[in-house]
Amino acid sequence: MLNYAKLRNIEEKEKGSAMLTEVGADFYRIANQYINELEDRIEEEKIRNPSSKKILLIADELRNAKRLLESIFERREKKIVLAALSSARGGKSMPENLTREEKIFYEAMLGLFKENRKRIFESNKKEFLIVRVIKDIPQFMGSDMKKYSLKKEDVISLPYEVAQLLIKRGAAEEINPDF
Repeated sequence: MLNYAKLRNIEEKEKGSAMLTEVGADFYRIANQYINELEDRIEEEKIRNPSSKKILLIADELRNAKRLLESIFERREKKIVLAALSSARGGKSMPENLTREEKIFYEAMLGLFKENRKRIFESNKKEFLIVRVIKDIPQFMGSDMKKYSLKKEDVISLPYEVAQLLIKRGAAEEINPDF
């Protein structure tokens, strides 16, 4: 069972470590259960004695417990984001001591980082294509708003969309330079 002292201890360990500390796979479920129990205790006490000082004490514990839980969450969240970023850059794999929810978050972050890296680095490769013109092409305006006048046997670097259109129409073929 989680209590305020244990929650405070977890926060101290999390502050003092660069790595994720062991909190258990169900930490957030158990922590939220503790928060809910405090809220229920306040409601029960209000019913018993609306002017009870116990209400203020439990409310303080609740407020502090929520603050601690948020602090733990934010520290762990930062560590997970940094671990996913490191992993996307070729670093070590999934960190240890993740909760169930954190594993899902880590994998989602890792996927986003990898997808973004792929989009940036692979899209640059396909921004332009080098083509050899197979037949004379009347002057036209490309999607880049430039005028092109191409003759048979011209070799030119064209925006990807323009080059693909010419290749599709049989007017050009892609050349793969080896450099």
